[in-house]
Amino acid sequence: MTTIFTVSIDAVEDTTFRGRVHLINSDVPRVPREPEFPLSLLADLWWSLDHGSLHNEEDDEDGDRCPFDEERGKAIISSMRLGTELGQIFDLILGRKIRVTEDGYLLADDDRTVLEPKRRAADLYKLDGGSGSDGISDFVMTPGDQTAFTRRAAAVVTGYEVSEYRNVPLLSEVAAVQGLELEGPDGLADLDDYDTWDAVHDRPLVEFPYAEITVAVADPGYLEHLSAGMRWSTTMTGHVC
Repeated sequence: MTTIFTVSIDAVEDTTFRGRVHLINSDVPRVPREPEFPLSLLADLWWSLDHGSLHNEEDDEDGDRCPFDEERGKAIISSMRLGTELGQIFDLILGRKIRVTEDGYLLADDDRTVLEPKRRAADLYKLDGGSGSDGISDFVMTPGDQTAFTRRAAAVVTGYEVSEYRNVPLLSEVAAVQGLELEGPDGLADLDDYDTWDAVHDRPLVEFPYAEITVAVADPGYLEHLSAGMRWSTTMTGHVC
């Protein structure tokens, strides 16, 4: 999937976190304002730490940032009071991975033994047609569930604010990049206009347009895996796949 935003965590306190969402994809030039979006970010970060895919890319000015190593990240995830719930929420967004044999029978928790009594995944679950093999076993996928995800977002996210956009290029900057002379008064360019992004693409990440977000949740347990200084790129928008 295409990366859409880069998210930075600036502060975490009790049931609230503050951060920034940089716009890095001109096809999605606005930060979603629905509560499903910040909940999808919490689930996305849970998955990244659980799978050891978030690293501190210090050699890359625009790379990910994580204040602890992979082992520590997995330890935090395993000790989270609400980690299992975030995993379930992640499945609502992208669908659940069901491990099966080559002919579609369910596997036990060891991912190798056929579950007894033998049952086919297709007979028990609604499947979306997605399937594959990841080196552990074959698997099939259930579809995401927007209704259930929206219901969880309403219960988990108790407050969500999005600031005005920062680092928006001026009309004169866009014109200069295009070798044109600005006609009329100068002002902020329109982020929904593809031409605006001609003045953005060569900037370092910190100079890309962004909005500040403030998110409050119902329980501090949802934020136990967050730490100030984290930064990662995401495909999440708050909509299920």
